[in-house]
Amino acid sequence: MKPRQSISRSRPGGRHFWWQWMVFASWGVIATGLAMVVLPDVMNRFFSLLFFSVTDHYPSFGKPASDYITFAHGMLGSVMAGWGVALLGVLYGPFRSGSPDGWRSVAYSVILWFALDTSVSLAYGLWQNALLNLIIAELYVIPLVATFRQFFEKSGATTQSRKKSQ
Repeated sequence: MKPRQSISRSRPGGRHFWWQWMVFASWGVIATGLAMVVLPDVMNRFFSLLFFSVTDHYPSFGKPASDYITFAHGMLGSVMAGWGVALLGVLYGPFRSGSPDGWRSVAYSVILWFALDTSVSLAYGLWQNALLNLIIAELYVIPLVATFRQFFEKSGATTQSRKKSQ
């Protein structure tokens, strides 16, 4: 099997296009995660603006709470960067070579992240984060939907022919 040759490049909108799209999105996840670790003041201002419509609301919680928020953002950023690297590993490996397991790995990780993060966001009244999650999820859902048949059509045909022969 030759992974670099297995992705169709012959037509726009093929699996290669969507693969590149998700690689780009994964680098965005990594960059955002790293920014949360190495640029905490910038990211705290961004999240303060997102959640409270002002850039400097976190300090009003007091130093211990503000420090904890910065710590939590740093930990979340570390996890995001790690998840982005794991996604790249799947995208450059099994997804790129056309394995249905590669498609499933990306899909399941995005579904789990989206379901848990969005549920917690809504439970605590942070609809802004749920909306941000929806936008980020679409960066993966659109390519996954677009490539579904390319990954599973052959498997489905094989399964159907096995059932008919029995």
